[in-house]
Amino acid sequence: MSCQYCNEPNPESWFYCRECGKRASEPKWTINSWVMSEMGKRTDMEFSETTVEESMKKMQGAINATR
Repeated sequence: MSCQYCNEPNPESWFYCRECGKRASEPKWTINSWVMSEMGKRTDMEFSETTVEESMKKMQGAINATR
């Protein structure tokens, strides 16, 4: 295998080229990832104001419902 930039041989398969210092080979995977969930599909999200106390009561109710 050779460096993708300077074509210098890379028999040890180093990540970075020892000659030019750039990445020796092209990435095998892209860094783009798409996560699709039910929440991501929703277009009718509603926003409202709430107090900390109301939020805690709602969370406690959800926790108690799962027990």
